Amino acid sequence: MTETEPEWLTDVSRIAVGDVLRWTEPIWPELKRRRKRGKHKAPPNGEQRVTAQVLELDGREYVHLEVMKAVVVSNKYDVPLKTFKEHEKFWRKREKIDRGKPERLKRSDESARAITVSRFFES
Repeated sequence: MTETEPEWLTDVSRIAVGDVLRWTEPIWPELKRRRKRGKHKAPPNGEQRVTAQVLELDGREYVHLEVMKAVVVSNKYDVPLKTFKEHEKFWRKREKIDRGKPERLKRSDESARAITVSRFFES
């Protein structure tokens, strides 16, 4: 029995509570306590592909999410990387998600979702 890959949509201009998103995000090295101040910033150690469900959208462009899956996509220095754990809750600014080429899982009831995200029902 083969499982088919679910369909992902690249249009995430309007997201709603309950949507499942996936995007790529850098994994930064952990900060040292006594770090010198300056413009020297360490590059990311790698990237992870995060799949998460939208729990809440607030008025300040923050998206509250719950991780469904996080997989290491690239590991530049072959060091152990710390990814998100399953069911971990976190938030991100909308613009940070948009940087990672986000995709949205297509729902079975796209017509009902269209009504939910309609600009005519915003308050």
